[in-house]
Amino acid sequence: MEYVFFGFDIPLINDIMLFSDRLKMTIVAGIDEAGYGPLLGPLVISITAFHVPDEKANCSLWELLKDAISPGLKGKKQRLVIQDSKKLYNARRGLKPLEEVIFSFLWANGLKITTFHQLLNRLTSYKMGALSRYPWYVDKDHVLPLVTNESTLLNYIDVLRHSMNRHDVRFSHANSCVITVREYNEQVRLSGNKSMVLFQHCMRLVSNLWEGCTDTIHLIVDKQGGRHTYAELLKKRFRTEEIVVLKESSTISSYELLAPQRKMGISFVEKGENICMATALASLFSKYLRELFMRLENHYWQQFVPNLQPTAGYYKDARRFLSDIAHAKKKEAIQDDILIRIK
Repeated sequence: MEYVFFGFDIPLINDIMLFSDRLKMTIVAGIDEAGYGPLLGPLVISITAFHVPDEKANCSLWELLKDAISPGLKGKKQRLVIQDSKKLYNARRGLKPLEEVIFSFLWANGLKITTFHQLLNRLTSYKMGALSRYPWYVDKDHVLPLVTNESTLLNYIDVLRHSMNRHDVRFSHANSCVITVREYNEQVRLSGNKSMVLFQHCMRLVSNLWEGCTDTIHLIVDKQGGRHTYAELLKKRFRTEEIVVLKESSTISSYELLAPQRKMGISFVEKGENICMATALASLFSKYLRELFMRLENHYWQQFVPNLQPTAGYYKDARRFLSDIAHAKKKEAIQDDILIRIK
């Protein structure tokens, strides 16, 4: 079974050693997904993390970086908007607000990415093999950014750098995984339910951040499904760490992982993207990556079906889309297992 994992640790501009020596830091991180519910397209899960001075670790990043970042569209002025992707992205606004955020953060840290393949290739552990069985992905690419322009980004980047430098905050880690349809179906059959698939991939992202880390981590994971207890699942994943249960309820379940010289607080929070900027940013990364994959899939079918309306892959519209492409699907001998999710 093949998985598509990708990620990168972002260099902290040019003075990483001086910065680390000067301040004692806490990592503030968040995880969110896009595509948990649809019938078509991949599930994408992302984690983003910031290094924040210890004395500011409990401060809201929205508040610390308020000169550059707004928590919503209202009153945003010339600032980037970081909020839940379901609120920021819609058909009318399109990808522009997502691209403004994502490319401002990437370019501000020296990652001048200009194509989809370049983005994927820049991320570690990327495997083309898992995508080669999908005719709508293989050898396809996007020039990035799709809709925003460089001059707009440069304005945002200047303000963002100034705000982060002012508060000694650094965007230091981003890591994502994409579970395409066939892999998703295989994993759901193996585990028995899709919530377990989501949890297992979230924990892979957590492990990537935790391994080799010597800083304290504060992590907010957007809660999915009806699960309220995670202690036993965490113990299976982190066998050598001590797991302390802090709170378990319908809205928040919090734990502490303890190891020599380091610790991590991890909370599974309902609507976590509303209380943690890193979680909201992870939501935007996940949504943007999923939309790029969905655009490739839509473009593939539009070459066979004139005037085909694109789909986001959610159930009702996905049924319409599948009906519209039925003839082309049969002609191209596309199997359901790479196109349609089982749950």
